[in-house]
Amino acid sequence: MVYSGETSRRISESRVRHLPHMLLEDETVVLVITQRRFYFPKHKTRRWETLPDVSPHKQTTNTFRLNTLRELQRDNYSGTGYKRHKSHIYAAHILDSMEIKVEWNKTIEKIGLDGKGVRKNKLIHNITNLSKNKPLAVLPNLNQEQFKKN
Repeated sequence: MVYSGETSRRISESRVRHLPHMLLEDETVVLVITQRRFYFPKHKTRRWETLPDVSPHKQTTNTFRLNTLRELQRDNYSGTGYKRHKSHIYAAHILDSMEIKVEWNKTIEKIGLDGKGVRKNKLIHNITNLSKNKPLAVLPNLNQEQFKKN
């Protein structure tokens, strides 16, 4: 592994990670991966190797997160969380971490706005094209002033 130009093959420690990857017949497929931590004597530091398809500080693969959002289009928050063996606001946390831009088309006749409370002071807004029954965007945790700006 390379860190700041220094190459190291000295493994300091390793751990086994269990990462949910996808659903197969309503059962979670879990990847079991050994992740290594390398020691860099020149910098006197240790760094974990990065895993493919796993974002930093996340406990699931990006494929699992993407499929969760696709499932959310067909189901509600609690149903999606139940199927994936996660909390009912797991999909809301994924949506809250994304940057979402609304693309307004001229063919929109009716717009629906629905708020979903996910915590004590957090609220997610779903904007839907009611004439075609398709979601346009999901706006993350915004207060009244931030919501009016968007």
